[in-house]
Amino acid sequence: MKPAMRALACAALLSTVAPNLHAQAEDQATARALFDEGRKLMKANQFAAACPKFEAAHKLYGSAGILLNLADCYEKIGRTASAWSEFGEAASVAARSNRPDDADEARRRQAALEPALDRLSIRVAHAAPGLVVKRDGVPLSSAAWGTMLPVDPGAHEITAEAAGYETWSSSITLSKPGQTASVDVPELRAVPSAAAPSPATTPGEAAANADRVAVNVRSGSTSSGSRVVPWVLVGGGAAIAGGGLVLMLIESGKASTARDNHDPAAFDSAQTPWTIGLVGAIAGGLGVAGGAILLATSHGSSRESATRISPWIAASGAGVRVGGSF
Repeated sequence: MKPAMRALACAALLSTVAPNLHAQAEDQATARALFDEGRKLMKANQFAAACPKFEAAHKLYGSAGILLNLADCYEKIGRTASAWSEFGEAASVAARSNRPDDADEARRRQAALEPALDRLSIRVAHAAPGLVVKRDGVPLSSAAWGTMLPVDPGAHEITAEAAGYETWSSSITLSKPGQTASVDVPELRAVPSAAAPSPATTPGEAAANADRVAVNVRSGSTSSGSRVVPWVLVGGGAAIAGGGLVLMLIESGKASTARDNHDPAAFDSAQTPWTIGLVGAIAGGLGVAGGAILLATSHGSSRESATRISPWIAASGAGVRVGGSF
């Protein structure tokens, strides 16, 4: 390689590496300041204030020293399971960093906490499709169901949810060192089809579950003044139907995005407004149809007419059936 090309290559490499090195140096400096402040708070027995300092320092720089102090802080405030976990991570980091003394200290502290650990098992006998079990708001892997897992003492909230089913929740409090407990998640109850469409269907297919609606429109001889009513029906119905269709389109997009992102909660939240939009579109369509029929039958006819408007809804589409006597 020619000297000029070699110089250009070195310059390009430095322009890429230098900013990263600078950012790492800043992170380490910030972590050091947080660590020092955490140590001061620990010496002042302000453990609750010290733990967040060590947590923030650990996010910037994962050293064995920071982890050891974070674990020690957790133990001081009674978070035994968190302390046990951080001591284990500190031992691994220290071993990789060739710091055998710190690794031995972390293992010793972790073993000493073992008998005092509270453990909680969440058992699932009937798993609904797409079931998500959360402990304190954090999803729990299905592989962990039924296993006694270390938890910090105190209250714990357990929830179970799946698209198309009612959400279940329960709470349990562990207050004694070494306590074990189990929580059984019951079989979830399906949401009634009238309340929400099945999560396995698309918004178009969900319309197949809607009830049929029938509206009777009766008209007699009309004067020019009475033609205001059918025009109000046409105009108002068109506005309502248009609003309903717009709402359905918006919520269909949200539901599609939620399905692509595997987000059952967002999918469920889109179902109710979509159904409201569907009802609005149907009601508006009925208003337009009824107004149009009144207009058509009001031209000089003195004979009373009876009209039945029956919307139909199926998986393949929707429409309106009109019948009666004129």
